[in-house]
Amino acid sequence: MVPSITGWVRAHWQLVVDLATQGLLAGLFLVSGVASTTGDPVSVALSAAAILPLLLRRRAPGTVLAVVALATSAHMLMGMSRTVGYMPALLAVYTAATSRTPLVRWGMSLAAATAVAVASLPGRGPVEGYLLAVVAFALAWLAGAERAHQLRRRMALVAERSRLRLEQRITEENLASAEQRERLARRLHDTLAHTITVMLVQTEALRYTGPLEPAQRDRVDRVLDAGRAALTEIRRTITELDSRAVATATDDLHDRLDGLRTAGLDLPATLPTELGELAGPVLTVAHRLLGEVATNALRHDGPGTRLEIQVRRDANRLRVTTLSIGGPPAVRPTPRPPVPGGYGLRSLRRDIEAYGGMLSYGRLAPDRWRVVATFPLVAGQVAPSQPMRQTVRDTGRMQTGTNLEGGSGS
Repeated sequence: MVPSITGWVRAHWQLVVDLATQGLLAGLFLVSGVASTTGDPVSVALSAAAILPLLLRRRAPGTVLAVVALATSAHMLMGMSRTVGYMPALLAVYTAATSRTPLVRWGMSLAAATAVAVASLPGRGPVEGYLLAVVAFALAWLAGAERAHQLRRRMALVAERSRLRLEQRITEENLASAEQRERLARRLHDTLAHTITVMLVQTEALRYTGPLEPAQRDRVDRVLDAGRAALTEIRRTITELDSRAVATATDDLHDRLDGLRTAGLDLPATLPTELGELAGPVLTVAHRLLGEVATNALRHDGPGTRLEIQVRRDANRLRVTTLSIGGPPAVRPTPRPPVPGGYGLRSLRRDIEAYGGMLSYGRLAPDRWRVVATFPLVAGQVAPSQPMRQTVRDTGRMQTGTNLEGGSGS
């Protein structure tokens, strides 16, 4: 029984809040004597007209505000002088300030506040009546407007998080598919290379074990040439597979950076060549980082922002440093988020740390933001956390596998 009640309350919490608010207002009106101040049943009707419509204030804020303001103004003109009598109208103005309709948000709120303030003059005077009403309604409207602003920001943040999670999931799926194809290709390479190598060795031995007729020797030579050509083709295919994966990630980043350049971001013409030393999965994360940093620079600092990219090699690691220098203050859309940064950088930090790297970022000055990432150069030395450990271990094994012909790698 208790869980069902709790579930109903959670599902209808706004209704519960509105009913509780009405109950509190009705209690305050009764205790303060607002409903019977004039000694007329009309006062009770006006009190009800000011309180009951608040139940629909979220669905029809403009209509509710008009009814409540008229009831409150009439009540004031009839002699009601209690301060608590303002509360229904204040709550209606607070809700109207969150409306997306400009007429309700601005016009009706101003009209309601003016009507109630003017109606307060005869009974309460210019200070405790008119001026107090104006200040109270202004504060209620500002509180509602701030609440609406926070709700819009929260909705935008939720939408941005959903988009980033979707992009991350798509990237992870594409990466997993690419790694699976690479594993299958290398496994096929190992199997074919082993089989063809055995055939070549046996054929080569057959060539020297005894005398062969010219026609037979020609057939053996053709078999050997075909086997060597097959091994060469297998190696070329694997090499093209690796190069294509890196080229695809690079092309995607170049397209994204070109779009940001067109929008007004000052970027280097080319990416540092040292990035090519990173392993495939780590290079994908590095490209995601550069794209995220460049997007943030334009979004937070506006057109004219310059993004500097520096890459330094240190032992078995690559250090990538980006510094964004903001453009003119007049074109900056929003201030930089406070450390620890936005969702995109936090997500990238988890991915980079999973591959054994590090990520740090922060503000150097009001118009300068720096991001420093350290990536491992050798995938076989990476020790990522679960669930990415197996993926990197497989990648490292593929990249450091032994060639059956005596060489290392493919």
